Formats: sequence, structure tokens, C-alpha cells
Amino acid sequence: MAEYPAPGHPKDLPEHGPHRASARSKDHTAVQPLASDDPRAIGPHRLLARLGAGGMGKVYLARTPDGHLCALKVVKEDLAHDSQFRARFAREVRAAQRVRGPFTPSVVDADPDAAAPWMATEYVPGPTLKEAVRENGPFPEESLRVLVLGLARALATVHAAGLMHRDLKPSNILLSPRGPQVIDFGIARAVEGTVLTRTGQTFGTPAYTSPEQITGQNVSPRADVFSMAGVVLFAAGGGPPFGEGSAIGTLNKVMNGDPHLEAVPGGPLRDLLARCFAKDPGQRPDAETVQRELSGLPLPSAEHGWLPPQVNQQISAKAGELRQAEAAERTTAPEAGRGEPGHGGGGHPWWRGRTATVVAAAAAALVLLGGGAFALTALPLGSQEDGPGDTAGGEPADGEGEGAAGGGGDGAGDEEAAAVTLEGFLYDFSFSEDGETLHVFGSGTLSSWNWREGTVTDQYSPVPTGAVVTPGGFAAGTTSTYIEVWEGGSENRVAVLGGNSEDRGQYDMPALTGDGATVANLASDDGTVDGDPVIQVWDVESREVRNEFAIDGYLADMFYTPDDSALVAVVAEPDYAAHIGVYVWDPGTGEEIQVFEGAEYYDVSLAADGTSLAMVTDRREARIADIGTGEVRDLESPGLEHEELYEVEFSIDGSLVYGATSDLSSEPGFVWDAESGDLVETDTDVTLNSPLGVHPDGEHLFTAFVEAGVHTIVVMDADFNVVAEVN
Repeated sequence: MAEYPAPGHPKDLPEHGPHRASARSKDHTAVQPLASDDPRAIGPHRLLARLGAGGMGKVYLARTPDGHLCALKVVKEDLAHDSQFRARFAREVRAAQRVRGPFTPSVVDADPDAAAPWMATEYVPGPTLKEAVRENGPFPEESLRVLVLGLARALATVHAAGLMHRDLKPSNILLSPRGPQVIDFGIARAVEGTVLTRTGQTFGTPAYTSPEQITGQNVSPRADVFSMAGVVLFAAGGGPPFGEGSAIGTLNKVMNGDPHLEAVPGGPLRDLLARCFAKDPGQRPDAETVQRELSGLPLPSAEHGWLPPQVNQQISAKAGELRQAEAAERTTAPEAGRGEPGHGGGGHPWWRGRTATVVAAAAAALVLLGGGAFALTALPLGSQEDGPGDTAGGEPADGEGEGAAGGGGDGAGDEEAAAVTLEGFLYDFSFSEDGETLHVFGSGTLSSWNWREGTVTDQYSPVPTGAVVTPGGFAAGTTSTYIEVWEGGSENRVAVLGGNSEDRGQYDMPALTGDGATVANLASDDGTVDGDPVIQVWDVESREVRNEFAIDGYLADMFYTPDDSALVAVVAEPDYAAHIGVYVWDPGTGEEIQVFEGAEYYDVSLAADGTSLAMVTDRREARIADIGTGEVRDLESPGLEHEELYEVEFSIDGSLVYGATSDLSSEPGFVWDAESGDLVETDTDVTLNSPLGVHPDGEHLFTAFVEAGVHTIVVMDADFNVVAEVN
């Protein structure tokens, strides 16, 4: 559903071949200043600049409440007044919020019920494929292979969520060093039957539509595969797959003509694309088959990246535009343009993770592995015997035990081979028992670091959608269709849970006992994205669900108490319009031990002794609760005017509570005395951003700062002096 170049319009003529930078089409994604009639905030998001406009509305560069960039699409007035469109838009947004993958920018927020419906997606500062080819010419064969693999993975992710793209074309594909990014999935379905299509226009863009979309019969996900093949021919030859011509002439060629496959060098790639162009959808491979058949082909050298040099220059130019917009933003007052706290902001997906009520930033999808070649994370580049590929609905391979490739791949534990960029959102910090290893989980990484030296010691690839690492070195990660458990690092996967037709899918939010023997997770009762939420408790050794119980909403966080006797979770309403409360369950029975309600609880942390909880309420206040008695007491109010408090953490000895904001906040962070509840004055300026990590030695705090989407982890001593940086 992500959309921020100009959206595809059913009336669009075929996209044409390359012409140079002197001509700018309407899908140009240059950052432009806000106009005088543009709003300064939409929902809780502050607008920074314009990104484009098209048939469905305007697209803005915006800042989320916790400091990250997003692309925010506002629906135009005539569609906003169309009740059929509103209903479809809301439905497609809900479905698209379940789509997660390194090649599909996430929907981070939406309000389909607003006077002018809107949605916000993660921002990718790169040109569209149409722009790149138009300005620089066709792509070389090695780049085409990466393009096909990324597009196939993106489509597999979209299809696994029960969606079709329906309008895949060069202007709906953004380019970044981490791989192609497919946007606008679900948009074509949302406009079905509206003023944009009632004139008899077909769905999609004529040059890239499929025969069955033209006839309106037997339209299935394989229609997207046909469109994908057309996009690749455009990248290979610089022109539409069936040549230039009028819309009617192009549709006739799609039905009866042959594509210009000669643009692609002869060999396996051309042969596969020919099958993707089969007029009968039953004769085409699906997206997963495309991935599998291309997985053995050589990819570009890691030294030069997958994109042609001129395209990398375009990306650098986009980054420069972004820096200019951010510099202009810093000249304004911190409060300027902030939305009213709590206004809008509904529609967060039920699987969103800890400290990420607003989530963005797909994983850094190109990771350097030993051997000097690019490997696309989440793409199965080896055979199933080599390790499990996350096949978006398929079963993982059953390789386990010593050396099983749970995701590390060749060189995963080799510090010299590891290359991790802390892009996107960071969700959580955790530590090994001896405190020497820092585990970092975010939208772009699950990795382990020697934090004193600032070096990576391990990385898990593909990056799980939900993850937890225990002090003892056990780790659990979820995909949409199965759960993996590791012991001692990514090269030693010990179990795969789920992943077959008898087990319900849609797994997320793993919690792991200290001994790695039991995993609890969020799931749906029927295995679909529309199912009701349940908590499953798995026995890792037997790979069986030991217990399952229904819950009243969806999770924003879940973890075991230190003695593994209880599960603690933040529960929200299904549409995330409100947070219900903090629940404490007996994992063996599902019985509610305690429920803390009566406020909007956004974050919760546990004291080291397992007796007390610190909780963020309404993103402005904090409380402490006793798990045994249920007693709740307020911490001194920090007097926040905006929703800027994101996380609270206990000190190791339980005497203090730290409060973290975001690196864009006008407030630097807070410290409370846990016993009295009073704010503590410190001798040094305190800057605490979320995520926040408290080192087990009680002498160090870990926080992070982000610049241009990349994080630096900052280590402070007990007096809040910076002593180290990790990036």
C-alpha cells in the first residue's frame, strides 16, 4: 500500500523509453518545499516537504512522532467523498499493514476515517525505476537479476498477505542500495468502482497489465508476475515490453502480441521471463518459483553494488535533497507544525513490535557475506538443503543442529565478513550474561556486537520480523509462517516451529524463557491476517504447542518474567486506536494474574527482581506497578505538552527509572527515584532516546541517535557521560 511517487492512474498511457534529465514526468520524486496552502501537520505527523502528486492525491515527506521520516499520502477531495472508495481504502490499508519484507516499504500509520483519508509509509530516498532508466539508460544483466529477485520476493510477501499489486510498473518501484522497493500495492483495488474507473478503464497501466486483467477473468496473483516481467524488460531495453503505441493498441499487443524479449541477454533469465509472459496464467510460474529458479545465478560484486554507478549518483542526489529538507526543519521551532497528540494515528497493524507503535524502514537487504558477493536477505539464494529460505508461506528446510544455516550464511560469525548498517528503526537492546555482547534488534538488523570494540560478532539473516535474545544466548525469531530458535548464535539453529499446513501461521512477538525451552508468541486463531489474536506457548524440544489462549486485543510488547513464571504484555485494540492495558498471564493456563488498565499504556519494563513494572501512560506520564499486589503509583509528572515519552527502564538495582524520548524531541529524557517517585536532578545533561538499554553491570546506559536514517549507538556511564559509540 505504500505510495509516494505519483500513483498509478488507470488512464495512464504506456510508459515510454528513456529520455534524459531535461524532461521530468509527473512521477519525479524530488523533494519540494511545502506550498502556502499545504498543511503543516497531518494526524501526529509533521510535514517537511512535498514528494509528488497524482491521480489519488498529494504525497508529503513527514516526520513521525518518534523522529523518523515517512512518506504521507493524502487522498484528494473527490475520492474522499466517495463512500465506496473509503470502504475499500480502509480494507486495503488493513491488509497492507500486514505486509512486511525487505522489498516492500511498510505502512506505518493511516487514518482512513479522516476528513481527508491518509496513510504514511516508510520513506525510501531513491529514484523510481522509471526515472533511473529514463535518465541513465538500460540496466546490465547482473543488475537485472537482482531486480527480478527483489521484485519476486516483494510480490511473494504481498501475495502471502492476501493482496495483489494489480499495477506493478516502473514508477511503482523505488531503487535503493538495499534492493528494489515495491510500492502502491493494494491501491488499484482501492480505486475499483470509483470515479477513476467508472469510465470503463481497465485496471493497471496498459503497457504492464496482464491479459486476464484486460478481460476481467481469472485474475490471480500470477497477473502480477506478468507485470513483473514487463518491468524487467523496461529495465533491460528502456522501453515498454510490447513497444510504443496508443493505449488501445498496447492492450491489443498484450492480448495477442509477443514481448520484446531480445532486450534481455539469452540464457536462464530470458527463458524464465518468457514463461512469465504466458498468456495463460496457469502456465506462468508464481513469485516463489521465480525466486527459486534464479537463486543460483551469480549476483553483482559486493565492491560495486547492484545498481549502475549513475543510479547510485541519483540516490546520492536524493540524499542531498533529504539533508536540505532536514536542515530546513531544524531552523523551525521544535513545536512548529506538530499534530495534536493522539489525533488520527489509528490503523497500526496488530503485529507491530516493541517501541515501534510507528514502524518503518525495511531491512538493509543487501548484506556482505564471505566470498565477496551480494546476497539478498530473505531471498533463498541456496538450495533448501543449504538452509531455510523464508519463502513467504512455504515450509522452512529442516536443517538443525551444529552448523545449520538459520540465517547466518557463510561468514555470518566472521567479524571481517560482517557488514551491518543500523538503518531503519531500532526496537530493542539486550545483553549477554557477562555483559560483553550487545544484541541489537531493529527493522534492519538482528545482530550481536562487541560493544567495547564496536565490531559485529554475529548477524541473523534474513532479519526476523519479531525477535528476542536471552542473556544465556538463546534467540527466537518469527517470520509470518514459522518461528526459529537458535542457541549460541545464528549458525546453530536448534528448532523450527510451525511452517506446515497443520500449524496456523501469522507468527509474531516472540517471548523466550531463559533456558530456551519455551517460546510464547502472538498468532491468529485461523492462521490468516484477519483472524482473532491468540497467545501460543511452544515446547521447543517437541515442537508442539503446549498451550494456547485467546486475548482481548493485539500486542505491542511481550516478555517472560525473570523466573519464567509469567508473561507480561502491552495489549492494544485491534486497530490500535487505543491501548487497552498491561496484562500479566500464567503461560501454562492463560489465567490473568494482573491487569493494569485505566490509561493508555504504551511501554512496560520489568525490574531485575521481577516484582515491579515501570509503565509509560499516554506518552506523557510514567507509573510503577507491583505485580504481586496490583498496586499502582504515579511517578512525578515531567510536564510534557506533547506525546514524547516512549520508553521507561529500571536501573539494575531498581532504585531508578529512566525515561527515554526520541532524538527529535524537545525533551532530552528523565530520571526518577523509584521509591519516592520524584524526578532526579543530575549534574550532567541527560539525553536518553528510545531504545534504551541498561547494562547488567549497572554502570552503563545505551541509547541511540539517528542521522539520515542510520543509527549510532551511544554508551554512557552512570553519570551520563558518553564513553563509547557503536555504529
